[in-house]
Amino acid sequence: MKHLLLIAIAILVPSLQMQADQTLFPYPEAPESLQTMDQKCSYVIEHFWDRCNINQAFSTRTKLQQAFNDYIQIVPYANADVVHKSVDQLIEKVKKNPKNLLALAEMAEGVMYSDTAHIVCDEVYYPFAKAVADNKKIKSAEKARFVAHARILGGSQVGMTAPDFTYTSPDGTTHKFSELAPSYVILFFNDPDCADCMMARVRLAADYNINQFIKRGQLNIVSIYPGDPTDEEWIEGSKRLPDNWIAGASSEVDQLYDMRRQPVIYYLNTKHNILSKSMTVDQLLNAFREINTRQNAAQ
Repeated sequence: MKHLLLIAIAILVPSLQMQADQTLFPYPEAPESLQTMDQKCSYVIEHFWDRCNINQAFSTRTKLQQAFNDYIQIVPYANADVVHKSVDQLIEKVKKNPKNLLALAEMAEGVMYSDTAHIVCDEVYYPFAKAVADNKKIKSAEKARFVAHARILGGSQVGMTAPDFTYTSPDGTTHKFSELAPSYVILFFNDPDCADCMMARVRLAADYNINQFIKRGQLNIVSIYPGDPTDEEWIEGSKRLPDNWIAGASSEVDQLYDMRRQPVIYYLNTKHNILSKSMTVDQLLNAFREINTRQNAAQ
């Protein structure tokens, strides 16, 4: 009677294993002819909701939440195109009932976007937030936070051009981010009161490889305080930043960029397209060490 998706997924995600009668509906099982993990997980994602009566499912909210959690746990192992298509189809089934759509978005928020999210995945969460934001039958007060999420995520996803903004330098002059000379950019949003931000500043400033890229004109570090440019604590703190960094403050950036977890680091190419928005400082330093090693070996 034991039923989950397939043995391979059960190995990756043991918490999904449960009795068939404990689930809201029977989950799909990938055909044995599919060989790779990507193929198996993609099949399950594609057919996950096939045997679910979605309209009746919302009357059993606890089990629906569990099914949705199980669904999202498979997402990282499936083909991205399949995931997006599946999410769009799920939203299409639900959107005619505004109450259910709002409930579904709340589930998605809890699993993928909140501070306690099991799997942080803005790319998959965004369609749920946007569907609620665009629904005219949902009251403004009920969907306010989803409107904010959709606005921010809609302009700051990987692959998109980083939103332009005006910032004020410590000397009081104003500049446009888009006017920077072409180079790769570490766009580093940080706060003088944030201990993790301070540690990130120290590590980035001291890193040999990053400084080599800055010296060669291949990289800019743009340190932005998301607050009032007249804040004396920020002005004083900016004096301790490296001379080869660009420092500024902007009170508008928190409306343009996703800043749930500080420090916030966006990595951009020379055209300011977003290459990454979720790298940790360790990952960033490791990446630049590897790139610098390769460049030096090629010379």
